[in-house]
Amino acid sequence: MNEYLPGTLISVTKQHLQNIDEILDPMFLMDGMQLRQVTQLLGIEAHTVQNWVKRGFVDSPVKKLYNRDRFVRLAILNYFKDVFSLESILTLLGMAGQDDQVYSAFCEMLAEAPVDPIKAETKLSDIVDKAIGTQRFDYSKTSREQVKRLLTILYTAHLSIVLKKEAERQLKEI
Repeated sequence: MNEYLPGTLISVTKQHLQNIDEILDPMFLMDGMQLRQVTQLLGIEAHTVQNWVKRGFVDSPVKKLYNRDRFVRLAILNYFKDVFSLESILTLLGMAGQDDQVYSAFCEMLAEAPVDPIKAETKLSDIVDKAIGTQRFDYSKTSREQVKRLLTILYTAHLSIVLKKEAERQLKEI
């Protein structure tokens, strides 16, 4: 199964996630990457990276080159920006002060985690089937599969909200 290295557009397998050095080391054999290369690999605009540097979220590039530490910090910010504020991400990273090691450990966790923990843990398909079975849907207007897809999306969004609130609660305890 192919996935992406978190926060990037770099296609990887679960096996790669167990040792991201195999992916990142060759990318940084030289002094670093130019902004254009970084933005292509992260899938973000140059002005976003420049803004994050300007705001002090990422160290300034040296001789216009981004080293591995800067790239990893950018990948982390990019990956979690939809869940946390950038300031909260920096607070979390400050707990260890070792972005590269945190990122590597996080990728290893993803390699070991179930492919779809939400469906596996919640038995989502069974829950949705049961809910559909208790209602009288007019299948002349839509298919059972469409109703199932809709309810799955709604429940997944609900879990996203619950998980985000729990992550924010834990962040406040720091």
